Formats: sequence, structure tokens, C-alpha cells
Amino acid sequence: MDRPALPLENHLDPTYYLPPDSILTPLTRSSHSSYCEWKGAATYWNIANPSDASEVVRNRIWSYARPTKSYESIKDYLSFYAGPWDCYVDGEKVQPQPGDFYGGWVTSDIEGPIKGGPGTYGW
Repeated sequence: MDRPALPLENHLDPTYYLPPDSILTPLTRSSHSSYCEWKGAATYWNIANPSDASEVVRNRIWSYARPTKSYESIKDYLSFYAGPWDCYVDGEKVQPQPGDFYGGWVTSDIEGPIKGGPGTYGW
């Protein structure tokens, strides 16, 4: 199994990318997409509750099938928004990055301004 990746960007909280073979629950591709000026076109994924397939979380997981050259190390890796599930880093429950566009995970280790909240557009 490959190791997780943690690319860092200016004013963004860490976003964890996991190797696809580390996800045991099947994902289905979503029709939703977005574009990152640094990483390229993102593909989004849906995941069903293994105990109840009628419960589906949509568009809270994404990946880059053809990332830009600088981000080739995260090709096909999966990243998760910090919700609706609980996410932890070193035992600390993370908070989602402000706003609903960026997928950063906020912990007590994060210092300085964080992009995503009101007034941060265009940083």
C-alpha cells in the first residue's frame, strides 16, 4: 500500500490525500467537478454507508486523475472533507476549513490566517 500524501499550499490548512487502495468501502464517481489553479481538474466521489446503501454521502471526496506536474504525487489519491464524518489527526478531532470550498483539516497546530472564511476570497 502506498503512503498518504500531504501537499501544502499558502494560507490553506493541510489536506490529506490517501492512496485509493486504503479505502475499503466502494466509491462511485460523481458528475460534480471543480478546478484548482494549482492541481488541475478534480473528480468527486460518492460513498454509501456499508450498513445502509440508501445513505449516500455525495461530493465530499475528491481526487485528481491528471494533476499538474507539481502535484503528480497525488495522482488518483483521495481526499476527504472533514465532515459529515469525524476526522482525527494524532488523536485530535479536526475542524473543517472555513467555507465549503477548501477541504483543509484545522487542528490546534495550525497558526496564522486561514483562507476560506469571509473576506479571504482573492488571497
